Amino acid sequence: MTVIIRNASTSDITHIKSILSQYILETELVEENVDWFIVAEKEGKVVGCACLDNSAGVIELRSIAVLPAWKNNGIGRRLFKTLEQRAKGMTDRIYVRTTARGFFVKMGFKALDNSQKPVLWQDCADCDKFDVCMQVPMVLELR
Repeated sequence: MTVIIRNASTSDITHIKSILSQYILETELVEENVDWFIVAEKEGKVVGCACLDNSAGVIELRSIAVLPAWKNNGIGRRLFKTLEQRAKGMTDRIYVRTTARGFFVKMGFKALDNSQKPVLWQDCADCDKFDVCMQVPMVLELR
């Protein structure tokens, strides 16, 4: 069976939240950002999701996750490549904050110094957990 990558709809919100919850990723803003999400569907089941967010003044890849049973099948790469193509019409670079550094290195991202997080993201500047945060800031140059 083929994996289909498509735009998310409101009927996907529960599935997206379920996938993100498995990785302890933020779910609070899924409803208001569902138009920015894409999903990977196989045999009628949502098995992955990703979001291209433009709300913080930078184009950020967020909430990219694949159900554990479907990992290592290229679904994360396909989700990323779909959003990379969308971003090319919007910006010269995509940012990500991640604990999955290895995946994003394979996708061509370069790690940034941790001091860049509060410069790029206001929520990092305001975060009381900044000193213990495990997320690595990364950037992908599109041009």
